[in-house]
Amino acid sequence: MRRAMTWLGLAACTAALLTTGPTAAAVKQVNGIGLIDYTRRPDFKVGDWVRYRITGANSTGAKDDYVVTVIIAGEESFWGEDGFWVETWTEPRGEPPQGTATLMSYSIFEDSLPVQRMLLYQRKTINETDDKGNPSQVVLRRSPASLKLRTPFDDQIRMDIDTLGQDTVQVPRGEFRVLKVRTRQGKSTTRDVGDSTDYSEIWDSRTDYITHQVPITSVVREVIETTFQQRKWQIGRSEDAPPMRYLDRSIGEARLVDYGSGMKSSMLPESMQKPLKSRKAAEGAAPPKGTKPPAGAPRKSG
Repeated sequence: MRRAMTWLGLAACTAALLTTGPTAAAVKQVNGIGLIDYTRRPDFKVGDWVRYRITGANSTGAKDDYVVTVIIAGEESFWGEDGFWVETWTEPRGEPPQGTATLMSYSIFEDSLPVQRMLLYQRKTINETDDKGNPSQVVLRRSPASLKLRTPFDDQIRMDIDTLGQDTVQVPRGEFRVLKVRTRQGKSTTRDVGDSTDYSEIWDSRTDYITHQVPITSVVREVIETTFQQRKWQIGRSEDAPPMRYLDRSIGEARLVDYGSGMKSSMLPESMQKPLKSRKAAEGAAPPKGTKPPAGAPRKSG
């Protein structure tokens, strides 16, 4: 399901498989860095992969149906720190697949707020190839304005997490014994328009079915409901404000299709698909530290 604020907007505050609601436009590409389970030590390896089918619909009749495959495509030492390439393929029904790859720093697994600060750990991205078929790598930098912020991520989003106990889930891959976790997060905004005040709230409530048996993401199934509500009143007359009214509501589901190991990247050259351990062994020493990060390069928050 396509997110109105993209995969890394509001929903970046929790690792998620689903978007915040479908639109009439077909989804083209999503980025799987938000699917990684950053709450445990990384036990995946290069070539591990996981695949989901995502379906959903909203109150306007828009529908989504696509498959997302996430691959640990390779590893790389960049700017003196080790990272892993997350390659994501999005396959809308009846459309050709679209791929993207992002180099993430392994330092994210040491952060106490990894999902909120996820964007700070991106190092490079690949979205296309050049005329010779080589991947076009783009180094990701934070904007100069964001470097002046004390909190480079949105800390105004409210979140509640509840553990709902053990459960059993049946998906195409088979039956799993899971931990059921519900997350509710939302944000409100108030603004004056003309002689009126507009107040709006966007909320998503998602239920995840989790087991460490699934590599990379730990998620077997995810169900999400997203709502957008609003009310207006004349400036200074909040006591006369009408009840909240729904402007949109969407419900969607992601179900595990399959997972495994040994999948080759379709975007990275063979030299970039080798694990760091084998590279270091071949070189007989740790990879060179490289150059200093350029000004504006994303760094983890203190």
